[in-house]
Amino acid sequence: MVKTFRCVDLGLPCQFEMRAEGEMEMMKGIEGHIRTIHAMNPELPEVREKLKKAIK
Repeated sequence: MVKTFRCVDLGLPCQFEMRAEGEMEMMKGIEGHIRTIHAMNPELPEVREKLKKAIK
């Protein structure tokens, strides 16, 4: 099943959207974007939890 992530679901003013088959693949793509574009650390538990909740 294809999963989707959108930055706007986190309340960020960003049009980034990603689709992937699995959560591990999804998290790899999201982490790079979140780190470089939004200067957020995806290794922090609270950030990681927000990212996972935004995956639909």
